[in-house]
Amino acid sequence: MNKMKSFLAAIATGLFLCAPQAAEAAAPQTSEPPVLMVDGTGRAEAAPDCATISVGVVTQAADAKTAQEENAKKAQAVQRALIVAGIPEANIQTRGYYFQPLYERETRENEITGYRAENNVTVRVDNLADVSRVIDLALKNGANSISSLDFGVKNADKVRKIALTAAVNDARKKADELAAALGRRVVGLKAVSENTYPFAERSAGAKMLMAADAAPTPIAPGMLEMSAEVHIEYYLSE
Repeated sequence: MNKMKSFLAAIATGLFLCAPQAAEAAAPQTSEPPVLMVDGTGRAEAAPDCATISVGVVTQAADAKTAQEENAKKAQAVQRALIVAGIPEANIQTRGYYFQPLYERETRENEITGYRAENNVTVRVDNLADVSRVIDLALKNGANSISSLDFGVKNADKVRKIALTAAVNDARKKADELAAALGRRVVGLKAVSENTYPFAERSAGAKMLMAADAAPTPIAPGMLEMSAEVHIEYYLSE
């Protein structure tokens, strides 16, 4: 009986000692300040300083061997001419090779009337002053298709930072205006997320480029634009 009383007393003492800790753990935490969520947008422009040209050689012949051999011969001549003109070989990359039979359309029979081969390469030009010359040179040496001319910026990261900074400034301006309207102030930052969009497409069409056999091809790069969006959550004063 004495042992039982001693055991119960020990339990009671333990509960008494733990009670302050339990009360402390159950104490309510400090509430989070009010949060204001805003979106910001920003844009940045840059003058292009490089370009990528899609050059193609298309051949047709009655038999497969002739179509393939003529295509290979002309494609090699185009690439050799570009390299001799000073385009680094590393800047010339095969984009696609297509070989297919041609069928008689006026009959229901699947009669093969010939074959078509197409070899496409992309040529990166690091100096915009050379774009017109490269196009004319390719066409004069056997290319008969210019499917696209896309302009770009070498240091795109610099333009991205400018667009992001503009987006953040836009978001902060909105936050300050909203906070003032609510009689509060921006006192902290909770979270930030962002999206940056690549340069808006700025390219020249193939029809304009095919005039290169008559006169030097005119090139007008214009300006490129990059946009950015941010979502920011600010803490407000009480």
